[in-house]
Order: sequence, then C-alpha cells, then structure tokens
Amino acid sequence: MRPDSKTALLLPGLGAALLAALAGCDAGPSTRDCNSRLAYCDGGMDSTTAVDIPFRDVRPIDTSDLFTGLQSVSITPANPTVVVRGVVVNQPFMAFGTYADGTVRPITLGTWSLTRARAGSIDPATGTFTATGQVGDVTEVHYELPRPGADALRATTNLTVRYEREFFAAPSTEADRARFATVVTDPTRAAVVRYPLDTALMPQNVAPLDVQWEQGAAGDVYRVRLTKAHVAVTGFVTHSGAAFRFDWNVDPAGWRALVESDLDEPIALRVDRATAGAAIEGPARTVRVAQGSLAGAIYYWDLRAGRILRIREELTGPVRETVLANPPTRATGPAENRQCVACHTISRDGLQMAAELWEGQGPSTVFDLAAGGTPTRFPSTDTAASPSWVYASFNANGTRLIANRLDGLFLVNPATGAVVPPAAGTLPRGNSVQPSWSPDNNTIAFVSDATGDGPTAFGTSGLSTIPVTGADSFGAVAQRVTGGSLATQREGGRAVAYPTWTPDSRWIAFQHGPYSESDRAGATATAPRTRFPAALYLIGPAGGTPTRLTNASADEREDDAYFPNFSPFVQGGQYWLLYFSRRDYGNAQAGTRGTGRRQLWVTAVSTAVTPGADPSSVPYWLPGQDVASDNVSGFWAPQPCRPRGMSCTVSSECCAGTCGPNAAGALVCNPPPPEAMCRREGERCGADGDCCDGLSCAANVCLRPPG
Repeated sequence: MRPDSKTALLLPGLGAALLAALAGCDAGPSTRDCNSRLAYCDGGMDSTTAVDIPFRDVRPIDTSDLFTGLQSVSITPANPTVVVRGVVVNQPFMAFGTYADGTVRPITLGTWSLTRARAGSIDPATGTFTATGQVGDVTEVHYELPRPGADALRATTNLTVRYEREFFAAPSTEADRARFATVVTDPTRAAVVRYPLDTALMPQNVAPLDVQWEQGAAGDVYRVRLTKAHVAVTGFVTHSGAAFRFDWNVDPAGWRALVESDLDEPIALRVDRATAGAAIEGPARTVRVAQGSLAGAIYYWDLRAGRILRIREELTGPVRETVLANPPTRATGPAENRQCVACHTISRDGLQMAAELWEGQGPSTVFDLAAGGTPTRFPSTDTAASPSWVYASFNANGTRLIANRLDGLFLVNPATGAVVPPAAGTLPRGNSVQPSWSPDNNTIAFVSDATGDGPTAFGTSGLSTIPVTGADSFGAVAQRVTGGSLATQREGGRAVAYPTWTPDSRWIAFQHGPYSESDRAGATATAPRTRFPAALYLIGPAGGTPTRLTNASADEREDDAYFPNFSPFVQGGQYWLLYFSRRDYGNAQAGTRGTGRRQLWVTAVSTAVTPGADPSSVPYWLPGQDVASDNVSGFWAPQPCRPRGMSCTVSSECCAGTCGPNAAGALVCNPPPPEAMCRREGERCGADGDCCDGLSCAANVCLRPPG
C-alpha cells in the first residue's frame, strides 16, 4: 500500500514530527519540495537531499507486536546534506524496522543521538535535527531501539551540514555574482593577496581577517572566497575609486563558521578580479586555525606617543585603550622623552606593571593595573627618591622584581620600592641586562657581557642563567649562548637580546642579530638610520644548540623579528610568541606596506620541539593595532582583575563574583552567587568552580586544559 493523503490517519504512531512535516506540504513549492511518494517533505529550501521513504508495506503499528519478527532497523533519509545560510534549519529523521515477512514499518520508539553536536542538536525522542545555522560539519546520526530480552537494535547514517553565505559590500550587489560565471587564469592581471600570509596559523578566537590585496582599477569587482570542506564564505567588493582600500573584513558570522568548522582543515583563500571583459581567478593560499583560543590583554609601547597601550578582547572584537596617563613633564632632556613611560613589564597575574619614567632619564615605578593603572609610586618630579631601572621581570607571585641598571642586576620589592639585598649568593654586575624570571620561579635568564652604546643598545652579548636557590638566594651564573656562536646565521651579528620563557619554563626564546635594536642613528643625511636584521631562537635552560624560528623570523626580504614575549598560556598544543617586526602588513592602503613601521605579530610555536626542526609557524598580525603607529615591546598577560580574597572597592574589579566584606569586615572579592552563570572560555574567573564544564581557571582566565 502506497502512502496517500490519508497517510496521517493510517499511521497514528508516527508522532508530532511526521504530522508537522505532512502539514508543511501545503506551504507551496516556493518553500517546500513535496512529492506524493514521500511521507513528508524535504528539509525545506535549505535542504539539498530529497527524502524517499521505502514504504513497501505500511500499516498501523500495534506496540504489542512491534518486536515480533523484527530483524533490523534503518534510518531515513540516508546520508542527507543540509545547507544552512545563517538561519536555523530542521532535518527530520525517521526509523524503520525490517521484519521477517519482508515488510518495512515505521517505528516511533527508540532514542536518537549524534556523535558530535557541533553543527546542531537532535531531539532524542522525535529524531528531528536542528542545525544552528552557524557552522558546517559531518556527524553521525545514531538510532537505538532497546528490545526486551534481547540486544538493542541500532542504525547509523551520516549527516552533512554545509554553511554557505554571500556578502555584498556596497556598492556591490547580487548582480555582480554573474560577472564571475566564467573565470580565466592570467597571472599578470590577477589580484595579489598581501594579507593574510600564506599558511599562517591563528587561534580560533582571533578577530575576523581583513583580507588585503593589490591590483585593479575603479569599477573592478573582487570576489573574496574563503572555503573549507563544509563552509563557503564569499564577499563581493567593488573598487569605488581613489579612496578604495583593496580589502574586505570578513563578516563575523562567516568568520566564526570558518574557524569552528572542519577543525583539522586549513581555510582556502582566493581573491578573484572581474575587470573589463574578463574575470581573472586569483592564486590560492591557505590559513590555518589552531584548536585553541588565546585569552588576556596585550600591553605594548606606542613608540611615537611614548605611552603604554592595551589591547583587550571584547565580544565585539579587540579594543585598544591607553593604560595610564603620561608622567608629569620633565624640565630637561630631549622633548620626546619628557613625558614618557617605557621599558615596561607585566606580572604573571596581570595585576602589576613595572616601568621606567622619562625613557631612562628618571625613576621607575610599579602600577596597580587592577585599579585602573594607579601607580604604587608616581613621582611628581624626576628628583623624587625612587629606584631606577631599565628592564625588569616579576617573579611568579609578583613579590619581587629582578631589574637592571648600568651596573648590573638587583632585586626590588614592588610593594615598597626598596632594593632588597640577596640573602645568599650574588647577582651579576657589570654588563648584565634584560633579566627574565622563569614562571616556575627556579631560574633567571639574562643578557650577559653586553657591550655597546648602553643597556638597551649593544652589538655583542650572550645569554646566561642564574639558579634561584631560595627566597632572595641565588647560585652561580652559567653561560648558555654566545652571540658569536650564531654569527654565521643569515642575520649575522653577535648580539643576543630579550630572553623570554615559555609558560611551562621548558624553553627560552631570544633575539639574535648584529644589534640589539632594530635600527640606530646613522652617520649621513642620506642614511639617517641604519636598519638591522634579527631572528628568533629557542633554547633549553640547560643550554645546547639553539633552534632557529625561521618561519616566525623571515619576511619576503630578510629576517625581521624583535623583542619576543610568550603568552602565559599553552593553547591548542602551541606556545604563542608575541614580537614586533617591520615587515609589511598587508597593502599600502589598509596596512603598512612600504613604511617599515613596527607592528606586533604573533607566531605559534609547537610544544613538541624536535632538535633541528623549526617549531614556529608563519605569523599573523595582532588585530587592534593602529597601523599609523610604531608598536613595540608587547607583553601578553591575563586581564587585570582581582582574584578571590584580594581587597577591592567595587565588584567590577573582581575576576568573578562580588566585592563584599569578609569575616574581618574588609572588602574583598567573594565567590559568585550560586545562581550566577558559569564563565566561558576566555572569560575572567577566580577559581576552577567559576568556569563552565571542562574548563579550568588559569591565571584568572577560564581555559581548556591542554590536550
């Protein structure tokens, strides 16, 4: 018996999903594809698979004989594909039983589930899959029917969800789609992509790409295609004239679909150009996305303004802001140094920043970042009694600074500003600069034997370490690298600079080249500044042969990587290393091409370091920067907030929970109330219990444990 208009009456056990689907057949061909042979319509205008249910013998089901002669179960439709375009789409499934007499009957009992629910969810009772409309994926649909006195019967089918979106940047319209009906290959007229860099690796939560290219004239239309196996995001952009920037910021919804779908696949990128008489296909390049997110804020120095800026992540994207006001104007010294805060460092909990004032021309101080950048000591004049340093580094709990001046290393209590003499052992004197305290608190790395123009500018140096043997106690210095040992590398030179530790204290990264800075004043009017190359390296704290981070260091002309600093978190099996470079970012209209401006870049460094193999990845430009500025000296730190038990004045200062009195009546950060929502990945926290399932609170940020 074949189904007809009376099917709903004949099959009262099919349930609400089937009845709703049957009712939808009256919606008309504009929204449903209905067929008299089908028990229900297909998944709507966004479903690409017709549903043909194999009714060979259908009759009302009496649950008393449901299991009599039942041999197997199957799922219909089999292996469907659902296309989503940013809206919720339903795909109903049905289970059918095959009986010993050859009949195939619908079954409404049993339970439905998915192997992976990334692209949507399935109703366990009705078998209706609901796509979120946000990502693409392939998953398995499972149906299980328990049987009394026998093993359960099971069936599985694949479900493919494709995400497809097109975006039209004004004045582009849907009519521009037709200009790319036929494309040709012509490298001389093709658009040249300038950003992203080919094979760059980015974290999942990076801001949407600003794709930048060159080549074209007013009236040209560009088709920007970003694809994965189950995602296609396309932007159409029209060249509007002299002010055209040759770029397209990928729509946030489309970008999210790209980074959260097909997690093991790279994103394929092309920029096609439609000009007079032809559409020219652009060359392909790829972008990789790590299975992990980066959390926290980045503090960096705006070289021209002489002040510290911060980039922090919000739901709407990166936010750039000034951390604190410049100090009072100096009466003497170069004009550009008279209101300067520089050579900063951030504590590992993100609560403190130490910096020098007036670019080394006066005292140094410590700032309380959780209180909005209030200085612990902010001298009103450059003659105030305060210790002075050039570079410094906090210990693990922020109770000590290891700092340097011209005469070597010394300890500072950041709470009081007092210089602390070592309780045991000595700290190196002389040409010892740029100290870096390991996250496990056991070792201090520093630049030794620096000779040149001063503590920031030198042409010869090495890398050494000091063991921390106890509270304010130190062992003997051991040299790990000499600059001369790397002089035959492509960048040349004998200067080692800026050591930084991986968050697990297993490795030290450093800069090497002919000079510790990226340039210096030249000798002639035609060459006012000399530019120096530099490359990054990785070495263990016990020494050995340094590993060159070539992918991170090299641009299309030379090695150009300076002042590295690691993120305090390990995510996606990667260390994340921040540094500045004068390499071109993008094109000349939207980026920095041809200017040589210093900008901050990030490279992923694999935690599986293999001797002789480069563990770094092609970098990405740090979103949120001003491309008109020179940005250097970036430090990645947790968002500044106060953990549980720390003193506070208002609840917004607390990482999680509220500001309220403790047992002694003092205002401190308390746990959140029981009814509060858990914190998601990347959000601030005070303890593991504040974070959603599967996340842990590391340095006041909810993170997914490695692996």
